[in-house]
Amino acid sequence: MSTTTEDTSTMSAECALAQRPGYTDLHRECRQTKDVPLPHGRGILLVRRCTCPHHRYTSAG
Repeated sequence: MSTTTEDTSTMSAECALAQRPGYTDLHRECRQTKDVPLPHGRGILLVRRCTCPHHRYTSAG
């Protein structure tokens, strides 16, 4: 039995599940590709972007 130490708490539900064997295709279903600010929230985020390393923006910064 293998154990993963990858922290999935900041990933979308799709990418967190895609960490499991047999579900890797779910990465392309992720829609959390950018931060969504709270309207008039002065920098408060309603939804954070997914931190999964499979997304291109995570390697570019």
